[in-house]
Amino acid sequence: MSAKSFSRIKVTAVLFLFLKIQPSVQAPLNGTKWSYIGPDGEKTWPQKYPFCGGGFQSPIDLHNNILQYDSTLLPLELIGYNMSTTDQLALTNNGHSVRVGLPPTMYIRNLPFQYTATQLHLHWGNRKKPEGSEHTIHGKHFAAELHIVHYNSDKYPDVTAAMDKSDGFAVLAIFIEIGPFNPSYEKIFSHFQNVKYKGQKAQVPGFNIQELLPKNMNEYYRYEGSLTTPPCYPSVLWTVFRHPVHISEEQLLALETALYCTRFDDPEPLEMVNNFRHIQEFEERLVYVSFHEVAERTKKTTKVSSTSQQLTMKMTEKTTKVSPTSQQLTTRMMIPPKYELYLITESAFHSWDLTEICPGQCFSSLLQGFKTLSETEA
Repeated sequence: MSAKSFSRIKVTAVLFLFLKIQPSVQAPLNGTKWSYIGPDGEKTWPQKYPFCGGGFQSPIDLHNNILQYDSTLLPLELIGYNMSTTDQLALTNNGHSVRVGLPPTMYIRNLPFQYTATQLHLHWGNRKKPEGSEHTIHGKHFAAELHIVHYNSDKYPDVTAAMDKSDGFAVLAIFIEIGPFNPSYEKIFSHFQNVKYKGQKAQVPGFNIQELLPKNMNEYYRYEGSLTTPPCYPSVLWTVFRHPVHISEEQLLALETALYCTRFDDPEPLEMVNNFRHIQEFEERLVYVSFHEVAERTKKTTKVSSTSQQLTMKMTEKTTKVSPTSQQLTTRMMIPPKYELYLITESAFHSWDLTEICPGQCFSSLLQGFKTLSETEA
């Protein structure tokens, strides 16, 4: 084991040990005062909440360099998500988001422990910049993000006891994009006018909470991170679904404009917008994925014109550059995006093991195309 690996394991062990000996304290859900902007904004969080400036923080950017396929990741089993319409759910404006309380009859299986549901809430941007998801994929924000929060009910009696433990929470994250009208999300959104201001509450009839999740729940990202709001305890096992759900443009606009961070009688009302934390450093950890990245990619095609001998490639990204000194061709491309290649010369091109991801005639055409580009730029 390298010194670097040993140091990392030691730091992780110390962090987890520190978490385990922390007393269980009530998190400031409505807060000791904090906000996303202004004098109590995100940049000041570590001053009042030290964990916000520590390790294992969320959200993160999910990019190829940190992804690793894990064949042991199982489809989640959601129990009790389909609620009766006679059940009532508490909808609350807590000044930071709109949240729905969930009953203890809802829980997740196929995780290291059984995790019982406690609440769901949303994060979003604003009407001029509808890019309010907390997590991103390859740097791309989605319009909004839903979090369904569960606590480890196998080990801890309640949310408060679990909150500051390294294995305390499991959160399901769902990306939201603009698309067709979504009747399931409307079962929450239609009540926004009743919780317009901080502290207001309303009742929402029960419905099938699973309808808020993507239809394909088998493909997801999994990593260990933190709460995305103060006190930012690194206590969350994150499951971020790969595929987004869709709501209409009108529904998104309602989410971005209907709610306020301030109380009804506040002389300076403040719209509830941009309630997402910025991307955090991910150190040297990995995100495990339940899907094969290569197998899911669109097949790349190459074509060399018989007249112009110019290469046309269907790729994610391609740029060419000729060095003024060496006159060597530099090509940067993704074939597929998981394999980000920096090709300097034809010999460098040969050094990459592309035959597996671009076999047979595909590889031959790709090599011929590269030669053509090299001759053209020489």
